[in-house]
Amino acid sequence: MNDLFKKKSFNIFLLCKNDRYTPEMENFLKNPDTAFDIPDDLLLKNGNSATLVKTAINNKELVIKRYNMKTIAHALRRAFKKTRAWQSWHYAHLLQKIGIHTPYPVAMKEKRFGPFRNKAYFIFEFVQGSTAFDYFHDQNIDFKNKLIVAEKIIDMLNKLKDSKLSHGDMKATNIIINDDMPYLIDLDSMNHHKTQYLFKKARKKDINRFIKNWDDLPEIEKLFKQID
Repeated sequence: MNDLFKKKSFNIFLLCKNDRYTPEMENFLKNPDTAFDIPDDLLLKNGNSATLVKTAINNKELVIKRYNMKTIAHALRRAFKKTRAWQSWHYAHLLQKIGIHTPYPVAMKEKRFGPFRNKAYFIFEFVQGSTAFDYFHDQNIDFKNKLIVAEKIIDMLNKLKDSKLSHGDMKATNIIINDDMPYLIDLDSMNHHKTQYLFKKARKKDINRFIKNWDDLPEIEKLFKQID
């Protein structure tokens, strides 16, 4: 990734797209927590393990995903593991490489104490749209349109299969539909499997989780049941 600005020290590990590393972005990355204190910013999710807020930097709408440490024990368990921010950053680039749409990754930052990893942040472009769950449940959308989008989702899931990738949380709310194109989000539980056995096991879990979204939509459920 020669197009990256990289900074590594005792206290931080930072990656940012070179063309996005402006003075405004540099200043923001010194303390990303400020995004969660700005009244004009939109809180998207406030969970125990992650908090998401929409903000604007360099006139671009971005999402800041902060991965929280719930307890001291939780922090110790994850201290030597790759952070979920790094996982999201890595798999966002991998998905782009294999032709799967995902929000454009802009930057990631880890707070560190030497080799110990702590709080981390993943910053990506905001994608306007509805979740796949809301899209297919919307009675105002023509069924022919839904067929087109369903085929694109099936193609996306087939590309994951070809690359032995599992998502880890394949809810319909983790797919955003933008201009009839599916974008896969929430990548921090993704995994690239080295063995066919482990991949098949994770793949089955992904597909079963996805199919459960359509219990009340038999026509849509029938479309997605062709996924293997």
